[in-house]
Amino acid sequence: MARNKRIKFLASLLQGYEKVLDMGSDHGYVLEEAFKKGYIQKGIASDVREMPLKRSLKTLENYPVRGILSDGFLAISEPFDAAVIAGMGAYLIADIMRHAPLHDAVYILQPNDKYAYLRNALNDMGFEIIDEHIVDDKFFYIIFIVKKGKQQLSREDIFLGPFLKHKKEATPYYERRISLIKQIIAKAGDSTEEELKEEYEYLLQITAKNTSKE
Repeated sequence: MARNKRIKFLASLLQGYEKVLDMGSDHGYVLEEAFKKGYIQKGIASDVREMPLKRSLKTLENYPVRGILSDGFLAISEPFDAAVIAGMGAYLIADIMRHAPLHDAVYILQPNDKYAYLRNALNDMGFEIIDEHIVDDKFFYIIFIVKKGKQQLSREDIFLGPFLKHKKEATPYYERRISLIKQIIAKAGDSTEEELKEEYEYLLQITAKNTSKE
């Protein structure tokens, strides 16, 4: 089955990690792609529901993968080098990360929404964003690379991303976001949330700065 750009990109980020946990693995495609490319040696597929976990293990039956039925990290007792938590809402990812193990692992997070909220929540929990990526695959997907550590995030960092704001491939996303917020402001007027207005100003600044560099 053909894999989309998002799946392939997530798998590519696993290069160099021996054992990888895929949380909420659903069909197991990220681990499968990583094994096929020789990026990883062992895997753990985890899900809170039995049927999605069975689907993953069926996909991964020819690879050294252990399946664990778990609500987030609560039943994960063995160590891993990296964990993938992708395709979930930011609130759910934040709730999961509150129970992340304290050992030295890297977390690859791909929320479906509320990027600013998740950046702020991770910062409050003592996680450091060490890189960010964006993938254009019908939708824009933003990926955080995270580890335990302290980090000072400015308001601009929270809205635009401390690393993403320096990457030219983020410009189309910022431009689309400006268009969306402009429509919201036009309809809501004075009742527009202050945080949305603040984000809008940062977006205008970054796109103007990027345009001036061209």
